[in-house]
Amino acid sequence: MSALPSSRTLNAYFLITWLVALVQLFSQQGASDYVSPAVSGWTLAATLSYAFMYLLPSVAIGHGLRWLLAGRKAFRRGPAILAVAAIVLTGFTQVLLFADCVIHKMYGFHVNGFVVNLVLSGGGIASLGVSHSAEMTAGAIALALVALQAAAWVWMLRRGAGDGAWRLRGAWAMALFLALTTGERIAYAYSEMSNYQPILFASEHFPLYQPLTFRNFAQKLGFKVDQATARSLHELEGSLSYPQRPLRVTPPDKPMNMVWLVAESLRFDMLDPKIMPNLWGLSNDAVRLEKHFSGSNTTQMGVFSMFYGLYGNYWFPMLAARQAPMLMEVLRQQNYQFSLNTSQRFTYPAFDKTVFAGMRTEDLHSLEGGAPAWRRDARNIDVLIDFIDRRDPARPFMTYMFFESTHANYDYPPEAEIATPVLQDFNYRTGDFRAQIGQIKNRYINAAHHVDSQIGRMIDHLKKRGLLDNTIVIVLGDHGEEFMERSRWGHGAEFNRFQTSTPGVIRVPGRAPRVVTGISSHLDIPATLMPLLGVQNPPEDYSLGHDLLAPDFHREYAVAADWNRLAYIGDDFRVTFPVNAIGAAHNQASDSDDRPLAHADEAIASIRSAMMEIMANLARFSRHRG
Repeated sequence: MSALPSSRTLNAYFLITWLVALVQLFSQQGASDYVSPAVSGWTLAATLSYAFMYLLPSVAIGHGLRWLLAGRKAFRRGPAILAVAAIVLTGFTQVLLFADCVIHKMYGFHVNGFVVNLVLSGGGIASLGVSHSAEMTAGAIALALVALQAAAWVWMLRRGAGDGAWRLRGAWAMALFLALTTGERIAYAYSEMSNYQPILFASEHFPLYQPLTFRNFAQKLGFKVDQATARSLHELEGSLSYPQRPLRVTPPDKPMNMVWLVAESLRFDMLDPKIMPNLWGLSNDAVRLEKHFSGSNTTQMGVFSMFYGLYGNYWFPMLAARQAPMLMEVLRQQNYQFSLNTSQRFTYPAFDKTVFAGMRTEDLHSLEGGAPAWRRDARNIDVLIDFIDRRDPARPFMTYMFFESTHANYDYPPEAEIATPVLQDFNYRTGDFRAQIGQIKNRYINAAHHVDSQIGRMIDHLKKRGLLDNTIVIVLGDHGEEFMERSRWGHGAEFNRFQTSTPGVIRVPGRAPRVVTGISSHLDIPATLMPLLGVQNPPEDYSLGHDLLAPDFHREYAVAADWNRLAYIGDDFRVTFPVNAIGAAHNQASDSDDRPLAHADEAIASIRSAMMEIMANLARFSRHRG
């Protein structure tokens, strides 16, 4: 290696590398990717262009390094350095594609931050359940891929760059790449706009696929776009396998009514005899969950998790399929009467297409805007009380209420003011919220006190009508709310206890009061209620939760999710992982008091078995499309 290879020789090497990458991508595809000429053309175009895009870092670094070394002709080791860099970079790319193929076949999703953290922790590969022989085989294949790249390098050096025709072929290849990648992106955007699912599902086989959408632009041009249907299907790949087995149901002879009350941003420490005396009194005659966590730090996934008993990431395929939770399906099958109320909207987040999908329009009652939130909450309780009085007494009923008072800016009537002083002028633009956070929190406490008064009205009415002894009562927060205890105000930013932990109260007639001091989760609610409705299946057939009424109930950890992250929440610490492929190193680990851990790697290594369980659960209710 007395001289640097020419740029054309380097390009020829990358061409061989591209062909190897093509083989790997083709190996992930199946018959569903070629069901029609249109889908076949899209798949071929995406495969050809993405194989090149995966190599772009290697191409850019390789040519950049060659340019640097070419300026130092006296540097004799230049050719060797370029050879090692090119072989290592392209070999690493091929190994990553191979690993992604293996993970995708096993779990139905691509290598992401969660998988990377699992594998890089001590013993992570072994925790995947990989046998020693399988490890050796995978290692041999990885070495073979690197060796193949090395052989390609040597062969190209011996062969040379060829004649001037290579330059023409290279120009045509670049033009072809631009045409292919432009065409496949436009085709994907049109498919996403029109919800043409064969292409949407075919895109799932490409790691790091970056979709192009132009729904808003198309609407401006006059095209009809189904905004609710045209959603990304990439968060959980494949069609749903929910429930995993058909439900076996023996309806109870005397079905119980159900009153389900959820308060916006109601965090765990609001369950206090002074702040919420009515709820506190109810909790003393119920199952009180003292270390209860939402399935998210947002309303969307928090409410989703309490009805489905699934991680928040399942929101996306459930929305695309308009799949209601099994709990609501069973209630409908048993001829329940419904009054579903909210002081916000059912359409954003799209609970009308998920949690309450398929419900009659006349059963959905929303009060948004206009009157202050506390008035809307009180009015909704009026509506629910009226519904209970007018219902058919021969049929069971289910009511749902979402209180909005405890959402910023925390509305309440004068008679609910128990904490002072309060911030009167709630101006987001001019307020010094760090200095005023105590007064803001007092508003929140007063709003929680008002919500408690409405809960009290409902409980008192059930008692008055003689219904409490035949009615299951559930009271939860959708998520928590932080007031600078850990440097932030609000929710949706972190997975600390203030933003994720809520009150949890479940009163089941005939069940003895009990206090659960260990970890519990919104995910446990369906697994608790379904047996009471006569469902014989084990909870794992339809949820990721456990029966809170079981005498041996115990949960090692809870899981919370948002749009891009997943959090392990245990007794000793919590760890946040990205669930996309970008930013795999940005996991966060803290102790039980939310203080950053000095040795995050040790914490991650200690929860390998939990991480494996979480990873399997991410795909449990998805039927992977091969």
